[in-house]
Amino acid sequence: MARTNDEDRGSPFPKLGVGIADTFRVEFTPTSRDKRFGVFQLYIEGIPIGDASTTALYPHIANLSRLCAIAEHRSERKRSRLHLGDTFDHLDMYVEMSQVDVLFTFTTRPECGGPPPWAPPVGRKMRLSVARSQFISTWRQAEPQFRHLLASQ
Repeated sequence: MARTNDEDRGSPFPKLGVGIADTFRVEFTPTSRDKRFGVFQLYIEGIPIGDASTTALYPHIANLSRLCAIAEHRSERKRSRLHLGDTFDHLDMYVEMSQVDVLFTFTTRPECGGPPPWAPPVGRKMRLSVARSQFISTWRQAEPQFRHLLASQ
């Protein structure tokens, strides 16, 4: 079973998340009083791919919203470099889209120092996928929750 951030740090604020970690889940655990900063995590096929560091929420909303808009166009998309923000800087990430799946390929960057224990070893590729429809529906459910959290400041 995939590890969650509940074991990593105690937060006085409730975690927001949508999806199932074993297929695709997106979550944010606020760690600051204004709730704009915290731990942002993606789970794909049960693997947490973020580094569990504290980060600003808004850039992750913007990056995943753009990726979701691309997925909604339903055309196939060749493999291209993907940047999802500082939580994922320990990885070289790529994304491609088939008619039915969003495929993520990533490797741990050699210069990253101490990557999280669940990251692939340096030089080894990890390829994970999520059904395109699930990616879109999960993000479309999560996005309003995250935006509401930021607006409630």
